[in-house]
Amino acid sequence: MINAMFGAVTALNAAAVVSAVTANNIANVKTPSYKSNSAFLSELSAGGIKLSAIRPNDNQGSLIHTGVPSDIAVFGNGSKNDLLNTYGYAAGKFSVDDFGNFRGPYGELLFTGAGGNVKIDNDGNLYSDGKLLGTITPVETEGQEYEPTGFSILSGYMVSSNVNIADEMINNIVNQRFFEANAITIKTSDEMLGTVINLKA
Repeated sequence: MINAMFGAVTALNAAAVVSAVTANNIANVKTPSYKSNSAFLSELSAGGIKLSAIRPNDNQGSLIHTGVPSDIAVFGNGSKNDLLNTYGYAAGKFSVDDFGNFRGPYGELLFTGAGGNVKIDNDGNLYSDGKLLGTITPVETEGQEYEPTGFSILSGYMVSSNVNIADEMINNIVNQRFFEANAITIKTSDEMLGTVINLKA
């Protein structure tokens, strides 16, 4: 009975994490370039379960046409690592500030003297009034520049999140039943333990 309660408690803890991951996915369904996550569980050696990993889903979101030249999206069929690393930087709202500086999605300064008439071609070349200012190059997490393969940088577009709201709702219902079943297991084990104690008394 104690083992049953222990296993059920670990399951409740895991279910809480799964619920948080699902809630975060649903909350970001409208966030451009957001990658949904999945929680994976594994068995404990002493019984019960634990969270083993939270991994991003690699499938690509759809393109959203914004018509704003400084909105860019990276689109194409490269390797898995290229896809993840490129999206981490290049998909988002770029902008020209009040001083004519071209800034990235996190406010980082990329080019000065961009002016107002900004155009970005499919190779990431940034033009202002027809003058080439430079090239936007996707970077990896460590900040090292690299050459992505099989990608186009599209100006005037953004990439939607890859959250499938129907799948998330189904996952939420399954996780709710999982939580309820383990809560009942704890209650039943507690009642059985109480019965045993009463018998001995």
